[in-house]
Amino acid sequence: MTRGPQKQFDTEVALTKAMEVFWEHGYEATSLSALLKNMGIGKKSLYDTFGNKRSLFLKALEYYARINITSTPHRK
Repeated sequence: MTRGPQKQFDTEVALTKAMEVFWEHGYEATSLSALLKNMGIGKKSLYDTFGNKRSLFLKALEYYARINITSTPHRK
């Protein structure tokens, strides 16, 4: 079975850009069109890679936690 075409965007960059939009506008006020524009991807790519808006938000939140936990020095 062959896979579809390779993604033409960096998933981590797209998640970072989505985080910026959610951070600026909040979940409810963030439109799909604002996400697509800021992430620089098409609707099909968003749905194929991240699922729906809620799923994208949760993945962006997980990504935010992961990059901040691994980059923040631990205090004793």
